[in-house]
Amino acid sequence: MNEEPLIKAVVAAMLLLEQCGPDEVDPDTAVRGLENIGYELLKFTEVERVEFMNLIERVASSESDPHVAEFTRNVPFAIGMVEGRWVGNDSME
Repeated sequence: MNEEPLIKAVVAAMLLLEQCGPDEVDPDTAVRGLENIGYELLKFTEVERVEFMNLIERVASSESDPHVAEFTRNVPFAIGMVEGRWVGNDSME
């Protein structure tokens, strides 16, 4: 199975919830949606987490939009899978 479309779909859903305005999605609903996605992803075993993070990097590396690439790389940090925040060449700080 090619997992990249699944990773892209999860990231797209998270990006939508993160960036939508209050006139599009209620902020509490957006936060709850992000928390629910994170909760499910944190159910991965340690081996699955490593595979997930490798997939995240592969998807981010193939992304043409630097903002989306950075957001993608930050998913494991945003959900608490790993500590800190990704900082790399694509960082937009």
